[in-house]
Amino acid sequence: MSDVQYGSAVSSVYDILLSDPIPARDTVDFLRDRVAGKDVLELGVGTGRIAEPLAPLVRTLTGVDNSPHMLEGFRAKGVPQNVTLIQADFRTPVPTGGSFDAAYSTLGSLACCRDRDELRAALRGAAGRLRPGGVLCLEYYSADTYRLMLQASPFASRTAEGHPFEIRLALDPVRTVLTSATTISVHGEKVDFAEDVLLLEADEVERCLTEAGFAAVETLRQPGQPFDWYVARAPSASESAAEPTE
Repeated sequence: MSDVQYGSAVSSVYDILLSDPIPARDTVDFLRDRVAGKDVLELGVGTGRIAEPLAPLVRTLTGVDNSPHMLEGFRAKGVPQNVTLIQADFRTPVPTGGSFDAAYSTLGSLACCRDRDELRAALRGAAGRLRPGGVLCLEYYSADTYRLMLQASPFASRTAEGHPFEIRLALDPVRTVLTSATTISVHGEKVDFAEDVLLLEADEVERCLTEAGFAAVETLRQPGQPFDWYVARAPSASESAAEPTE
């Protein structure tokens, strides 16, 4: 798996590809009550597809992404004044001294890990940046949906603007790493890109969150949709004080 999966070609078509099947407004509506008026961290901010409309609802928003091309796409739109962008790999500790009331990651961004250990490390990094009782809203690939989609692969469609695209899915031999290869044609120019993601069952995602230090996990399944939501709560001050010391 390459360290940066989204280069300049991908950043130029990313919003076009996602505008119809996964409207940003649905994600903003889900997050609204969980982040309103708070200091918020987004892991995998990309081109600001969610951060931009969410910014007026929050006190501050810090967006982290390891792709300079995706961040440049966000900057080209105009970054809201209360938004700070950091180029960094969220699979390592986020290089900011601040803490947050809430964090979120959408479209399975945190699934871009090589294995469960790397995912747990990313989740521990998020937990470590949350204030006591803070929440992480995690959108993660639905194993049930993608196993059905694998049977139909490859499949072709068009974006809301009429741009044709094709997606080809494949699983590795141990059936945990999903490769999604996409070809989209925009104004006669073809863009090819692929991403590798860790495909886990819902109970495995829950276990990784618990092992990363979250005190409670609520799973919100979305039958037939490509992603499920997980809402995980960091320990409160009293819970942290009650933990045994070695």
